[in-house]
Amino acid sequence: MTNSSSPQNYFQDGSYPDTVAAAFDILEEQAAFDRELAASAVLQTELAEFQAAANDLAYGVPLEPLPTGLKNKLFARLDRTTARPVNLLDLMDWSIAELQQVAMDLLNWELFPMPVSAEMVVWQVDEFSAQLAYFLRIREAGKLPQHWHATGESILVLEGNFIDENGKVYEVGDRSFAAANTSHQPTTTMGCLILAITSTNDKILALV
Repeated sequence: MTNSSSPQNYFQDGSYPDTVAAAFDILEEQAAFDRELAASAVLQTELAEFQAAANDLAYGVPLEPLPTGLKNKLFARLDRTTARPVNLLDLMDWSIAELQQVAMDLLNWELFPMPVSAEMVVWQVDEFSAQLAYFLRIREAGKLPQHWHATGESILVLEGNFIDENGKVYEVGDRSFAAANTSHQPTTTMGCLILAITSTNDKILALV
């Protein structure tokens, strides 16, 4: 039985396609060169000199200094994308600048159900405790939807202001907390960007 995949039977007439023939020629040339190299001390010396010169080429290129702070920025971004704290509330210990940058880097923003322009993006989810961390950006003054919390909600203001149901104003760097099994409807007078840590079981009760 003839093996149709062998080179000598690649075509029925016994010929090879151009690419196979070219590959055979290269192999034959390589074998001939290896034989000549093994027999010639002069060729061996010349080859070693060529290899040394090629290795030195990389060192002849002038070194460009790295931009200031590039290493720290790269490691910071790596930490943001890989870090998964055991407790999502630990995220609130990050600096305001770091959290603003995280919000800027995230791409999957979605419209948030509000009478005014708003969008949100989920950052991290802890399925075991049914908690999530998300950013909410409100682009103008207005009310958030009336909503109910299955567990406590923690808010960190990153931009603008956030006003609770009692009229207390929270500005950049301030934290707000809502207890479990409570509902409220915060507002903002200028728009805001907040980081919220809350339950995946929260419910929106009314948009206005």
